[in-house]
Amino acid sequence: MKLSLKTLLIISFSFVIVISMSTITIMSYYSTKANMAEQSFKIMQNISDFAVDKSKTYMNVATDASFLTKNLENKNVLNVNNQKNLINYFYEQMAINQYFSAIYYASKDGNFLMLLKDDKGYLKKDITIDKKGKRVVKILHHDKDLNFINEETLDKDTYDARLRPWYINAVEHKKSTWTEPYVFYTSKKTGITISTPLYDKNHALLGVIGIDIEIERLSTFINNLKLGDNGKVFLINSSLKIISLPSEKNEIRTMESLNENSVIKLAYNELKKLTDVKSIKKKFFLTFKKDDNYYQAMFLPFNIGDLEWTVGMYVLEDDFLGILKNNNFFNILFIIVIGFISLFISLKISNYISSPILKLRDMTKEMELLNLNQSDVNPNPIKEINELIASFNHMKINLKESYVDTLFRLAVASEYKDTDTAEHINRIGLYSQAIAQKLCLNKNDIYILKHASAMHDIGKLGIPDRVLLKPGKLNEEERKIIETHPEIGAAILKNPTSEIMKMGRDISLYHHEKWDGTGYPKGLKGDAIPLFARIVSIVDVFDALMSKRCYKEAFDETKSKEIILEGKGTFFDPKIVEAFEKCFKELVKISKENS
Repeated sequence: MKLSLKTLLIISFSFVIVISMSTITIMSYYSTKANMAEQSFKIMQNISDFAVDKSKTYMNVATDASFLTKNLENKNVLNVNNQKNLINYFYEQMAINQYFSAIYYASKDGNFLMLLKDDKGYLKKDITIDKKGKRVVKILHHDKDLNFINEETLDKDTYDARLRPWYINAVEHKKSTWTEPYVFYTSKKTGITISTPLYDKNHALLGVIGIDIEIERLSTFINNLKLGDNGKVFLINSSLKIISLPSEKNEIRTMESLNENSVIKLAYNELKKLTDVKSIKKKFFLTFKKDDNYYQAMFLPFNIGDLEWTVGMYVLEDDFLGILKNNNFFNILFIIVIGFISLFISLKISNYISSPILKLRDMTKEMELLNLNQSDVNPNPIKEINELIASFNHMKINLKESYVDTLFRLAVASEYKDTDTAEHINRIGLYSQAIAQKLCLNKNDIYILKHASAMHDIGKLGIPDRVLLKPGKLNEEERKIIETHPEIGAAILKNPTSEIMKMGRDISLYHHEKWDGTGYPKGLKGDAIPLFARIVSIVDVFDALMSKRCYKEAFDETKSKEIILEGKGTFFDPKIVEAFEKCFKELVKISKENS
């Protein structure tokens, strides 16, 4: 039984009423969801405040570092002849400040003294350069009670503190400066350095004091903060280095180095839309999507002295809102179920109505361009639409047959004066189709090539009979005349409206071009020659070889193949010649059956 379009529309309108009710309910749900999101932001705010307080407490050691440098200046212990007192002072400060990783002094002359904590206790590195420029590097190991363990001399050590960023920054700024977070040269641990330049009474530079502060504990603490099952807290600085992530290959990871699909990078990209990420001045709350999941994120900037850091975090929305969503879900479950059922039925009905109409619309556009090689529209249960489809399919078939027949007859007209007319055109199309299949062209391209190839010699309509029908060899003047037929053909097919005519024009204009550029009329070379023209070039020569002409007898299939192969890479595209070889038996069969 075929239903009328009117009946289906009445049913559809009935379901629209139900869907409208569901829409109102869904809007109410999202309003509730917004309120719940506000609560999650408050939770994130509390966690971020906690992370900031912990970071500031941890980094207050920077104040101790400043006091240290002032004391060293006041006590005048930085004289190179007072190295013993200097190293003792270093031991004292390392014991007091547990976050100190190393303390060192580098003179402007290249001398260097460092005290570093290691697994055994303490490592002392002493680089001395005498007046003659001789360099001596010694490493001394002491246990945690300062008992001597061993000493070694490093003959190949090339370390020069004056080339390190902490030294350069202090000298350039002439004050205490912080470095960017980096991986320490000796310990290979992540940290930052505060460095202070020291001057004599005449304000001449003596050297630079540096203090390494490990931030691994802080990073571990921040990294272990949890926001639900899938949330994360992280620290970044103004240079977009991610302080709380483990380093890779002795380099601190940056935002730019993260995978584009990582959650941190997605949150960062969302932030970039709102502000300059290198100078975050206020707190930002964000919502973004990854795959099918929504995330909420927050970025909160804070300062520790001259350091500008930002605590960032993200949380999977369902981690915090899941329970609230479930409670709300049960309240609206019944209406949602009805809504989905109504939606499903409406979509089905809509599909029955719109799908064939859209198909007819698309095919009409193709028919406007005379692209008629389209599949039929499938029958539809709706009575009126089904009748329209049947009529349209009939019209398309008739138009396609008429169009192809017209093309064929036009092509026959171009070679009407030859003894071998329709058969030659038919063979060219079948040859081209066989080779195109070996080249794995799609079905539509093969269809276009098969029928467009018929246009290859349409330009012969403009060649005088005395030249076209001359039984003997053409002279130079006649040769130039006959070589104008590709351009005549292109002029006849000027401003084509269909794909077949467009390709037919290309084939007509370029099928006498040669792979090595010695053909005519344009002298095109290689891939500059359109593919379809390259295919027709081979099959046109092959058919001429296999056919009897007024000026020659037909060659046998073996001789014809040899001539084609001899032209590989010179006259013909090597790949098309290979396809020719693969289907050669089929081509010979076509030639015999259509002669």
